Amino acid sequence: MTTTVVPPAKATRGPERRRRGRTWPLVLLAVLCVAPLVYLLTAYVPPEMSRSRVPETDTFAYVLLVAHIFTASVALIAGPLQFWPWLRRRGKAHRWIGRAYLFAGVFPSAVLSIPVSVQTSTFGVSSQLATGVFSVVWFGTAYAAYRAARRRRYADHRQWMIRNFALTFGKVTNTLLQVPVYLLVAAQDGALGRGDDTTLITHDIAGTTSWLAFVLNLLIAEWYLQRRYGSLRASRVS
Repeated sequence: MTTTVVPPAKATRGPERRRRGRTWPLVLLAVLCVAPLVYLLTAYVPPEMSRSRVPETDTFAYVLLVAHIFTASVALIAGPLQFWPWLRRRGKAHRWIGRAYLFAGVFPSAVLSIPVSVQTSTFGVSSQLATGVFSVVWFGTAYAAYRAARRRRYADHRQWMIRNFALTFGKVTNTLLQVPVYLLVAAQDGALGRGDDTTLITHDIAGTTSWLAFVLNLLIAEWYLQRRYGSLRASRVS
């Protein structure tokens, strides 16, 4: 009688590859969150009005701006950790990081961004409106995720968290879009008749990137959700 022995390495190679395949996008996401964040915070650590990248003469407006930036930083740092499978399997740590993400990050930052945008006219009305709409949707998706978790609807919670983090990542997308949008604006500068008016050019770039960043991120998030969960949802309905 002949016995065939399967080497253990071959039996575990598939799961190991799948784990690596799930890990590297999270590492890339974390780098994309932290790198621009470090650059942004250099102007606000320690807080000093003269180094602010948003020109403000009002001390109260500057305090609101710094509070908004630091709470948004909590969301950007804690957000990628929420999607780390190893950490999600440790329920208590996952829950505490999730609470920090929502209650020390998204909720206060979303509320603070509205008065900050109202008091900051540097980037124009279009940018202000984009910030206002973004803040409402950002807060709303975070609340929907929290409510789903409280009701133990964890599949819904995960989907709302994906939508919410897509908005959180909007600051990074906004930064990445500034160069191509600037090149597009510069290419059309003569046709639009703005000449050397830097204020109009700044408003145009800021307004475009503010709207495009969060709309584009939401569209990508919905595409991902439909691709991953759409068939499952359809089967449940039918």
